[in-house]
Amino acid sequence: MATRNILVTGAAALAAFGVVGCSSDGGAANGSGSGAGSSADVVAYHADYPAYDSLDAVIGESDLVVRGTVVGSRVEPLLPETSAGGDPATNPQAGLSPKELAQAEAEAEADPVVVTVSTVKVAQVLAGDAAVGDTVEVSQLGGTYKGVTYKERDTTTLARGGTEYVLMLADNGGANPYDLLNPEQALYTVGSGGAVKAVSGGGFDNAGRISQLADRTQRISAK
Repeated sequence: MATRNILVTGAAALAAFGVVGCSSDGGAANGSGSGAGSSADVVAYHADYPAYDSLDAVIGESDLVVRGTVVGSRVEPLLPETSAGGDPATNPQAGLSPKELAQAEAEAEADPVVVTVSTVKVAQVLAGDAAVGDTVEVSQLGGTYKGVTYKERDTTTLARGGTEYVLMLADNGGANPYDLLNPEQALYTVGSGGAVKAVSGGGFDNAGRISQLADRTQRISAK
């Protein structure tokens, strides 16, 4: 099994991974292995995410908090963003020659950062600029792409089938999908009686019911 280390600070940083990333054991599988079920066709991502001390801190940093269900998804690679800008802070390819840029793009295509982008239909807006009935796209690390399965150990991929989620999201600007602020601390389900529970053990267990969380989110967002 190949393993890759990734520094995660949002979709824009991930898009630059093809230039600045690394592989801890010589590179990821590229889909040319013996089959999707073999260990050679599984790539384990190890990603460093921002971590928060409390649920209130996650809410306070969120650009959008919504309750909704997944109505569709796609798996795609993130490729380096091309820009004519010369500022490395906004253009990770700044200073590269056309030849070097072409090589970076080719390497990213051969050894991609793979994400699953889920389309979520909004049933309730707890904070942020959205409306009931809107759809928002949410990007998460991992997915199966060209016969290779990419997995990130802390990520639970959003599932279709009626599960209601509460998502605490970061806006990456433009047409880019939203990101969860943290794959565990910013992802919850809404269950029987409106109880809000963390999807994994790394989330917070004091979210309460959806009505309580909505009131709490509004108070924090109003500060």
